[in-house]
Amino acid sequence: MGGAAKEFTSLENAVLAIDGRDGHLLWQVPGHNQIVGSAILQDITNDGIQDVFIGGRSAMFKAIDGQSGAVLWEFLPYDATLDYVNDTTLLNFFTPQWVDDQDEDGYDDLLSAYGGFVKARPGDTLRPAGYLMVLSGKTGQVIAKAMVTDGKETYVSPLIHDFGNGPEVIYGTGGEDISGNLYRVSLNDVLSEDLSSSNIVARGGTKGMIAPPLLTDVNMDGTTDIVVASVDGRVIAVDGRTNQRIWETGPEGDFDTYVMPAPGYFYGDDDTPDFFASFGRGAWPDTEFTVHTLIDGKTGTIVFQDTLGSFQYASPVVADFTNDGRPDVLLSINDILVDSTAYGSNNLRRNQLYVFPNGQGPPRLANASELGTNLGSTPLLTDLDHDGKLDLITVNMADPLEFYSFKNIRITRRELNLPADRISFGEYMGTNRKGYFQ
Repeated sequence: MGGAAKEFTSLENAVLAIDGRDGHLLWQVPGHNQIVGSAILQDITNDGIQDVFIGGRSAMFKAIDGQSGAVLWEFLPYDATLDYVNDTTLLNFFTPQWVDDQDEDGYDDLLSAYGGFVKARPGDTLRPAGYLMVLSGKTGQVIAKAMVTDGKETYVSPLIHDFGNGPEVIYGTGGEDISGNLYRVSLNDVLSEDLSSSNIVARGGTKGMIAPPLLTDVNMDGTTDIVVASVDGRVIAVDGRTNQRIWETGPEGDFDTYVMPAPGYFYGDDDTPDFFASFGRGAWPDTEFTVHTLIDGKTGTIVFQDTLGSFQYASPVVADFTNDGRPDVLLSINDILVDSTAYGSNNLRRNQLYVFPNGQGPPRLANASELGTNLGSTPLLTDLDHDGKLDLITVNMADPLEFYSFKNIRITRRELNLPADRISFGEYMGTNRKGYFQ
């Protein structure tokens, strides 16, 4: 997993490996800025242990030996002569995807978005263009680097899917301050370093796209469709076969979102997946509060809405937490502990886990309050010890005073007395980070 500190701060624990059995540190790898993506795994050392591939800010991308923590390769090793703050070519890597072996060395290769200028402030509209990059999984060598078709920034972790005509890449552009869109293009075009034939899947309006899309069959025609949340507070479902919009929805008012919706069969007696999505009131960084919604996947209608907590990037996950045979939503919530005199201070921040039964509430508190915040760590639902019971892994920061402190990381494993086979969408971007739900 990625660690964090203040931007442009070197840290010893940029990447951590934790023993799932007892929580002790297996190894840590230093870095010179924040790790912002999630890891994917492949054994390239042929020792039977998965190796770790993870990226972040300042052009950091590392392949790490899963057993020892030794760095196998880096996209750009640290160089003290580089200006990591002002150099507009040193952008961010996000959560990558595996692509089939392109350089014929026997190992899958990597696709990642490369974009986002860290120094850009709210209101800055002149930002460097983003890229899609394909790297050799074995060596880290650049196989392809293609500028996004509209020349704008990119933050979206791309997806790869075959809709019936060969593998396509779904990627996004724009952000909080500049417009952008969600696009699809053939993987062959990415490898040819030419994205000019990209087709628009969804328009971002006055803002762009940041959250990764979801892939699932919404209109029940047998072809995977695309569901995406745009920064300007909309959720859009698009036909994967025709590229036509199926529906579009969002709460009324000035809302933004950076969060991937969670899919599940929550509403109605039908086989169409529904979507739990969260929105922040007001534009970043001045978010006032968060609204959580359940969207009927068949019609695009918001059928449930609740106000709970403040700003956060963490996505919801889905499992049967109430043991009634139906899926529920688990969400990490930040808020202010107004009456905190027992702690010697007022207005301390706290982080809590809430369950929305069947995605429709009323929300139930799932754990005791913990002082601190969770800025963007999506909970993990899994079965670490293979005992058939659901394990819940959460990460937050134990600093209750500063929202962006990145101090005092707290990693918690809870074993719940619930069957693990009730997990339906248990991690960020779904199983194997594919963004796919069936």
